[in-house]
Amino acid sequence: MYSRQTVIAASSLSNAESLYPGSDTMFSPMSLQSIHGADSMQLLERYQIGGAGASVKPTVEVYSTKSTGSSFTKRDSTTEIPGITKPLDLTPSKCKSRVCYPGSYGGPKKTDCDAIVDAQLYHSVGSLTVKPGNYVLVYAGTCVVVFQHPMGKGDNNLTFDYNWSKLGLDIIEIQKKCDKPEALSIGGACRIKRYLQYNFDNILISLQRYVAPENPQTPIKPAPPSIPGNSEKPGNSGNSEKPGNSKPVNSKPGQPEKPGQPEKPKNPPQSQDAAPKP
Repeated sequence: MYSRQTVIAASSLSNAESLYPGSDTMFSPMSLQSIHGADSMQLLERYQIGGAGASVKPTVEVYSTKSTGSSFTKRDSTTEIPGITKPLDLTPSKCKSRVCYPGSYGGPKKTDCDAIVDAQLYHSVGSLTVKPGNYVLVYAGTCVVVFQHPMGKGDNNLTFDYNWSKLGLDIIEIQKKCDKPEALSIGGACRIKRYLQYNFDNILISLQRYVAPENPQTPIKPAPPSIPGNSEKPGNSGNSEKPGNSKPVNSKPGQPEKPGQPEKPKNPPQSQDAAPKP
């Protein structure tokens, strides 16, 4: 089992120990307890992603430091922050400085991690909109992906968008480096250091084993529909508003008013009886 003391998901820049500024060294996975159980953290939202027929649907949980009052939306949106009209799109950035957590026991199962990748690459639309102080957990079975954006100074206080599919690709790159026998690892992480003129201290993506909290929090926001498209498609209920579907009977009242069509078979016998009478 890994130690939870060396690496902590930072709730502020002052106690950020995940990847020290200027360093690419990590010794153990991030402490989920510092997110799940800290008094300073609150669960904003919980929902599931994945295909309609998927046997495993990963769960997304979004936590925030209570002091930030941060919000989070699953799909593309415009977020108001002081001096900025919309979030910075961080999707084109590179999550480099990939490192592996050393160990030979206690890592996540690859099949669980693959389920997360599949959901993000093929069954998620749009981007995460993340404010400073947000921590996003995406987990399935024994595997969890942690995306941390701790509060800080300067560029570390920017709100940004990050595409779901890009997050899936980042996980694949961590797997390529760390998910192999010779790596002797139980997961890994990558770090976004800079993008354009912006520099960041602790924007981190970690792939590791999931440990469920003993006392789960209740999310502040109600869970959205698991498949928003279906709930927004009264096109299925809207089909009832499409008289074309609700009018199969009424759209051609002539059919019910034409019993002559079903009754016409009675006439041919009369004509056939008349035929032999010349």
